[in-house]
Amino acid sequence: MPDLARIETVVFLQSVDLFSFCKAEEVLRIAAIAQEQRLPEGERVFREGDPSDGLYCVVQGRVDLEAPDGSSWSAGPLATFGVKEILSGRLRTETATTAAETLVLAIEAEDFFDLLSHNIEIVRALFRQLLRQAD
Repeated sequence: MPDLARIETVVFLQSVDLFSFCKAEEVLRIAAIAQEQRLPEGERVFREGDPSDGLYCVVQGRVDLEAPDGSSWSAGPLATFGVKEILSGRLRTETATTAAETLVLAIEAEDFFDLLSHNIEIVRALFRQLLRQAD
C-alpha cells in the first residue's frame, strides 16, 4: 500500500460520510491532523474499555468491531469508527481488529478537539452529518 499524497488524503476525506458536509478548506484542516497507519491483518486497533483517544477512517482493508454482547460489524473503505466514543468521552465499547492488511487515517482526539475549538464551521458540518445519520 503506497503512502497517500496530501491531495489524495483530502480527496479521500471528502468522500467519508462523517465529513460530507465540510467544505474543502475544512477538510484540508482535518487532513493536516490525520496520520496514516498501516496495520497488518489481525492487529488489535483498540480493546473494549480502552480510553477513547482517536477516531479512524478506513482507506483500504477492513476492520472488524465486536461488542461485549457478541454483536459485530465491519468497517471497510470510507467508513469511520471510534467516533461516538471520542465525542461522548466514554471508554471504548467495542474491540477493533483488522481483518486484512489495512490502511487507516487516524485522528487523535486531542488534535480533533483542538481543531473543532477553532473551527465552528467544522462543528456545524459534523452536527449536520450526525443528525442526518440519526434520522
